[in-house]
Amino acid sequence: MKHIKVSFWILLSSTLLFAASDRSSAFEVGKREFESGNYSRAIELFSQAISSSIDPAQRNKAYYFQGLAMFEQGLYFSSFISFRNVLLSAEEKNRELYEKAIKNAAIITDRLDMTENLGKVIDKLPAGYIPNSVAGIAHYTQGVYHFSTGQTSSALSHFKSVSPESQFYDKALMYLGILSTQAKDYKEASFYFGKLINLSQGKRELFAQQELARLNLARTAYSMGNIEKSIELYAQFLSSSPYWLTVLQEASWPLMRVNDTTVSLGNLHTVLSPFYREELVGESYILKATILYSLCKYEEMKRTLSQFFNVYDPVIRSLQQETSSLASGDAFYRAFTSEKGLNRAFQNYIKRDPGIVRDQKILSILKMERFNLARFSKNKQIMNMGNLIEEAQKNLENQMGRTMQRVHRNKLSDLLSQREQANYLKVEIVTGEKEMIEGQKGLPPKRITDVETSVAAGYHFWPFTGEYWEDEMGTYIYTTESACVN
Repeated sequence: MKHIKVSFWILLSSTLLFAASDRSSAFEVGKREFESGNYSRAIELFSQAISSSIDPAQRNKAYYFQGLAMFEQGLYFSSFISFRNVLLSAEEKNRELYEKAIKNAAIITDRLDMTENLGKVIDKLPAGYIPNSVAGIAHYTQGVYHFSTGQTSSALSHFKSVSPESQFYDKALMYLGILSTQAKDYKEASFYFGKLINLSQGKRELFAQQELARLNLARTAYSMGNIEKSIELYAQFLSSSPYWLTVLQEASWPLMRVNDTTVSLGNLHTVLSPFYREELVGESYILKATILYSLCKYEEMKRTLSQFFNVYDPVIRSLQQETSSLASGDAFYRAFTSEKGLNRAFQNYIKRDPGIVRDQKILSILKMERFNLARFSKNKQIMNMGNLIEEAQKNLENQMGRTMQRVHRNKLSDLLSQREQANYLKVEIVTGEKEMIEGQKGLPPKRITDVETSVAAGYHFWPFTGEYWEDEMGTYIYTTESACVN
């Protein structure tokens, strides 16, 4: 019996040694395949090493190299998952991997607009595992995560800790500007938006971000009551700007307040052209009617209000019906993708939203990646990645649906408010015409009238958070002076 027991333990020991050798060889061979450019084969071998390894340090190394190989194959989300797994288990032996894993994961999540996912992981990583060389990246991702969860003060602290040398400094400035705007600290907001504009001068890759910062700077000047400055800032936009339609509409308000009715009406003429008429620009009809009232052009004012009711009464009825029939974000997403169940005006509006466009591209990337992942062996690790991709797809679809539902609700509220203002202006037409008739024997006295208007009540997509951010222009009582003469 003793002889048998000894033989058994010898056999077991050799089996364990062979298994350990096999694990080591899977990683080493995978590394050689990776260095030779055979990325698909390397991914398979690293998956084997991950599944069989009992050493956290060895497993982390396999995760890291698998992330590199997947990135080379265009499997970006899967690559992020690999780098994320490195960061989930802090261990001493591979401390040098953390710098590269953080840097690579930040690039990928920024591309996929999932930065908050990385920030959540880094937030739990011991500070000693975050090298100084990537401290700025870590602060930025943590800031985005805290911003997305409503932790404003900690988000502010993290964004302020991003150094100017960081590759995400420009985006940190944008967030700082938005946080300042939300706190109604317009002076601080102007500082950050202005700094971002200066930083992005001449950099083609930052053009869209520069334009958004310029738009926010113009809004901030308006919110501070600096009307002339806001007009100057709006005038800097060109028709090539992705925010051109928004600029035309918003710039008309400060122009009206300085009685530059010619340019204001010129802007509105473009916005109310047939090309844009059904894209939820009802506010422009109200503004145009208000300007025409100040000029005593009552007949044209009647035609403008009539156009508003003709175009938007059916839209309002559709929005009301859709609010009842589409009771969830998922229902909104299905209606949007099938192009059945949403009125054309809202469909057009949401289609040109840059955030929705971006989310659609990301969704397409995830779907293609899920398809391409199917060519690898069905081991546990690869199957888990496939499940995570499907989960990410579903989450993004739900997020898009909830966003559409929220915008739909806000747009209905806006249009109902605009219709109420339009009815108020119809009463003012009658009053104005009556006074003109009564004063035909002589020049009528100038008449001062207070007209309540709602400024830029639309929601504009914020491209780094997946949320809609309401501008801060608010409402005000605008006093018009009648310019009527016989």
